[in-house]
Amino acid sequence: MPTINQLVRKGRQAKVVKSKSPALQRGFNALKREETNQSSPQKRGVCTRVGTMTPKNRTPHCGNTRGCA
Repeated sequence: MPTINQLVRKGRQAKVVKSKSPALQRGFNALKREETNQSSPQKRGVCTRVGTMTPKNRTPHCGNTRGCA
């Protein structure tokens, strides 16, 4: 625990807030192939195609399952 004198001299540092989604804060210009500083909210999801997959093993109770590819 710092003393009052230490807090008067140096103070407390503010906590650095780190973004949980840094890819949403910057965009990409595909024609010029360079990053832009405009935000890109359409990059919210990662899944490009949803379909069903048959399982590798043939147990009686596992049917087609949905998956993200």
